[in-house]
Amino acid sequence: MSNMEERLKKCFNAVFPDLSADEIPRSSSASVATWDSLATVTLVSVIEEEFGIMIAPEDYEYMISFDLVSQCLESKTVNA
Repeated sequence: MSNMEERLKKCFNAVFPDLSADEIPRSSSASVATWDSLATVTLVSVIEEEFGIMIAPEDYEYMISFDLVSQCLESKTVNA
């Protein structure tokens, strides 16, 4: 697992502390009852702080699963 994925898991754990380490990579807004719009904004904020990036509001629609967040983050850090 890459350093980026480990850091992203920590971000998810901060926002969704009830998820186990095994559940985080499979998590999505459909599978996590507490993942609502406020949780998405909180998650984005935590990720922005952790990685020193800005995520545009139009990208929030992609923040619906660990996989999609990871892909978005990779594109932001590669293009930074």
